[in-house]
Amino acid sequence: MKRKLSLVLAVIAALALCFALVACNGDGGDSGDNGTATDGDVTEFVIGFGGPLTDGAVGFGQGALRATQLAVAQANASAEAQELGVQFRIVQGDDMSDPARADTVANSIISERDLVGVVGHFNSGVTEPAGAVYNEHGVVQISYGSTRVDLTDLGRENFFRTCGTDDLQGPALAETAHELGFRSVSIINDSSPYGEGLDELFREAWEGLDGTEVLFYDKYDQGENDFGPIVTAVRASDPDFLFFAGTYDALTGAGGLFTRQLREGGFDAPILGADGIQKAGFIDQAGDASDGVIATLPGLPFDATPALIDFVADYEDMFPGETPGGFDAAAFDAANVIIEAVFAQVRAEGADNVATPAGRRAIIDYIADIQTTGLSGPLSFTDTGNINDPVVTTYIVDEGSWIQHPDVDIWTR
Repeated sequence: MKRKLSLVLAVIAALALCFALVACNGDGGDSGDNGTATDGDVTEFVIGFGGPLTDGAVGFGQGALRATQLAVAQANASAEAQELGVQFRIVQGDDMSDPARADTVANSIISERDLVGVVGHFNSGVTEPAGAVYNEHGVVQISYGSTRVDLTDLGRENFFRTCGTDDLQGPALAETAHELGFRSVSIINDSSPYGEGLDELFREAWEGLDGTEVLFYDKYDQGENDFGPIVTAVRASDPDFLFFAGTYDALTGAGGLFTRQLREGGFDAPILGADGIQKAGFIDQAGDASDGVIATLPGLPFDATPALIDFVADYEDMFPGETPGGFDAAAFDAANVIIEAVFAQVRAEGADNVATPAGRRAIIDYIADIQTTGLSGPLSFTDTGNINDPVVTTYIVDEGSWIQHPDVDIWTR
């Protein structure tokens, strides 16, 4: 049954009034040894959120934050939260897509005494160093958008992700291009850990297909804004298509600006990219040059399941004028996995024993074995923390919007 956000918000408002009355009566207070904040019979836990919110790939970060806020609002209004006397609040960490900020942001989130888990981060280059902090403190981290393959090879038992990875996305892109009739490619990456990893996986898959060749390869620094020499070289190489491995934002991978300069420089062959550009912000920055650009994105289209359709409606109700995209569904699932684990731990050991070292360890163990239902269907994780049964959908820009590519099937492992 579709959840009505107006009811959710009404329940939240009633709870807020109830909490205020309790506080006025002097019944609030600290629960004691584990430092968990309580107000009467209600225990409040913190879910950290990490992502680019004011700089960098902000379209991905802001959308994922909204999805996390929706998950928390629905959890706080749920019958289970009322029965258990549990509420959640979000602490935001703005990493600006900058690996140099990862340690500061992660330590700020870790300082929250009631922390039970972190939804984050987006950029792979930020997720790795931030994850070292969460791992040191034994707090679960679920990334909603870091697709670099080796992040789950670091031996961190606290790390999971609800998005697919580039070892599926790279081959999907290569085989899609091949099925569309392309045989020669020029490749550019944005020098980010994500871009270089995706580039390598794409090339490996591409070179294994019949009749293919790489005509030109280059990369540019993060934040570059003058692509004249690369545009000239790409155009001279005369490929069937260009593959861009990077992100769209002008201050990081600059894929939108690069695409615009490619078209202005006379390059008219198709352009393919991946999840790093599959966002409305790419279209905004590339302008008319975005028309016909193809990109993959881990996950199903937003109309693929009843749960996804409900998610879109609830998201748009809670955030008028905003439409979910990118990794928003993965962030929603990540938040709900943490919430489910907390509910289970409260039932098993009591609220006072959740935001403790032992409680946080129990949350990690619960998530490692979880068998639940996400927006796209059954949700569980591999032994290394990757999501089981990932899928990749291919999109194309048509009249200023990303639409599912009509000639390309959804990819599975």
